[in-house]
Amino acid sequence: MATYFSDDEGAARFAETSDRLTVRRSDVGVSADCDAAVQSVLEQFGQLDHLVSAAAISNAPTLELSDEDWDAVLATNLTGAFKIARAALGPINVSPRGRIVTLSSVAGSMGNAGQVGYASAKAGLIGLTRTLAREVAPSGTTVNLVVPGPTADTGLTAETTPAFVQAITRKIPLGRLARPEEVAHAVRWLLDDLSGFVTGSTITVDGGLSM
Repeated sequence: MATYFSDDEGAARFAETSDRLTVRRSDVGVSADCDAAVQSVLEQFGQLDHLVSAAAISNAPTLELSDEDWDAVLATNLTGAFKIARAALGPINVSPRGRIVTLSSVAGSMGNAGQVGYASAKAGLIGLTRTLAREVAPSGTTVNLVVPGPTADTGLTAETTPAFVQAITRKIPLGRLARPEEVAHAVRWLLDDLSGFVTGSTITVDGGLSM
């Protein structure tokens, strides 16, 4: 099952990619929505093995950022990751192949002018991941973080100007943006049974930007 918050058309297209896929609208910043999403998976499939958490919004430079906007981006990008993980941990911990993978960003380690809330929340995911990994390790569940660099064909990239995309591309040693499927491949590897001895780790997929 996949959840989304605002892109109804994109969600409908995604749902058409598989007759086994259920897509539902959910707000990870709301605990009841997280609990309902997990319960829906249990009702449909009887168990929950994997959680991939990728919800994110961005906002404005520090001097332009209101208290409300700061709270909103942390509620989605950091608190939302905590709430959906908390909701999922019970069933995931009894799964023989429990996996949690959260998507962060190089902005969390490098900083990024104009994205103070976004970068702060993404940095917080590092501590969240490592702490959860320690807490659930006795059950065999793994918790890891994938840190993409700028990625083509995503909502957050679409919000930036072409000039900004060109400027950031020039800073990437490989000379291009990531493809979404390259980020997805890193996530899929962490979900694999043969990755069961990898936990509390960060896999960076940024073309060398942060090295």
